[in-house]
Amino acid sequence: MRVRLSLSQRRWDVVCLVLALGLAAYICWKNAILASRIVDGQHWFYLDDDMMISMRYGRNLAEGHGLVWNPGERVEGYTNFLWTMVMAGVHKLGAQDRTASLWMRVVGFVLLGGSLAQMLRVLRALSPRSLLAPPVMFLATLFCADVMWWSAWGFETSLLTFLFLTFVASVLHDPKSIVAWVALSLVPLTRADGLHLFLSCAVVGLVLVPERKDALVRAALAAVPVVLHLAFRRVYYGEWFPNTYFLKVYLLEDPGERGFVYARSFVFTYPIPLALAAAGAVAIARRDRRALLFFLLVGGTLAYVSRTGGDMMGNFRFCAHLMPLVFVFAAAGIAHVVQHRAGRWAWATALLVATVPLQKPLERVIAFDGNGDPREQIVVASLVNKNALPDASIGVIAAGIVPYFTRRYAVDVLGKSDKHVARLKPWPGAMVGHGKLDPAYSLGARRPDLVVSCRNLHYASQLKAGNRNHDPVYSFLSSYAFIDLYRPFPIHEDFTTGTTALYTHAGSREAQRRHWKSVGVGSWPPPAPWP
Repeated sequence: MRVRLSLSQRRWDVVCLVLALGLAAYICWKNAILASRIVDGQHWFYLDDDMMISMRYGRNLAEGHGLVWNPGERVEGYTNFLWTMVMAGVHKLGAQDRTASLWMRVVGFVLLGGSLAQMLRVLRALSPRSLLAPPVMFLATLFCADVMWWSAWGFETSLLTFLFLTFVASVLHDPKSIVAWVALSLVPLTRADGLHLFLSCAVVGLVLVPERKDALVRAALAAVPVVLHLAFRRVYYGEWFPNTYFLKVYLLEDPGERGFVYARSFVFTYPIPLALAAAGAVAIARRDRRALLFFLLVGGTLAYVSRTGGDMMGNFRFCAHLMPLVFVFAAAGIAHVVQHRAGRWAWATALLVATVPLQKPLERVIAFDGNGDPREQIVVASLVNKNALPDASIGVIAAGIVPYFTRRYAVDVLGKSDKHVARLKPWPGAMVGHGKLDPAYSLGARRPDLVVSCRNLHYASQLKAGNRNHDPVYSFLSSYAFIDLYRPFPIHEDFTTGTTALYTHAGSREAQRRHWKSVGVGSWPPPAPWP
């Protein structure tokens, strides 16, 4: 159903979109500066530590080593196939290691801009004449951490959200749209667990397409890439599921309880936007039953996360793609729930007060991503490159930044890229994906030349052997394998001993050269490399 807008409405929409893009660009740029550091006079950019794991896969593919973390070891330690392909493309185009992450942030911003444009299309399909709805919708979106963080921090969520909104916008304007079904076909490739979103959207498409046979054909064709990718996984990695499935879901205790808490926390975090969006959807559905798709899409995601155990990341990454849709329906309700001007302004005010902080609003969306201690790990990577032997292997707890920037053979202690560790039983109460350890295997059997501890020398030296709890770093550093083999041989360098100590073992050539030269570390946050 195509909606005709007046010239003045189109101009107003363009103005709102351009202003929103300007604010989004500023937020993304400030986040990029926070995720960088100057070491030895060079500016290094990085993504979230988990994304740097995918970056290593992408770079290895671009350089001809295959879609692997360590050359020669076929383990699917990523969940974001299509996003990893984008990373491979960035590296293939010649991006340097220290700036490739910045280019991925540019890609994330472009996708965020595309999502804002698709939100406007969805809004105009539901509420074609409201002038108040677009600016309110954009403001609520741009000050939502669950939209901006994942886009600005380089997660595949930006691509997933764009594809999701492209499907919704296209199928609302034209149920037979080829673009809609192509976008839908790419959703499960963007995240391996995006199949639930694919199914929810496919049901929406089947309902909206007039001819049932035509709709079934489109849905079947959209599923072809999913089947092909499954076949690729089986042939290339020898598995039906990614290694991340075994790490995060396999043998997880009480996934239903964990997932319910996750879904409940999401609802309790956004009660007003969700309530306004639901009211808007009900009001619009009185004249346009397509609005009921809101409940199907939101309900499908909440049902999925309730069954699988949620996520270890802060905020709500697995629900982030829903937030733009929530804000679209909440803003559309301005014109459909209340009829008087005062009531519409009250509705808009309620949405903005619930989403935009009254004091220092930008601090919510311009934030430091501390996952994996990136400020310290980028320095550790530089120290390894400056001091370690070229063939020295390295054991890591945070498996993103150091393995990527050192380009060395690495041992993934927490198992995202290790089949053996991923299939262990997790420690009760540990975070999803962070409860499986086998130091006797990772250290005793594999014997990396260096181990990055993620804790300072004093902390590690005080731990007693054999202790374990839900903290993977504490448990790892308290293991007999670490204490017996590595703790007696720390690397001597001021930065590492005071922040994240490095260790070697007696059988490594690194044990005879444990006094390292330091690197020059700039202040943080660093100045922008250009105005």
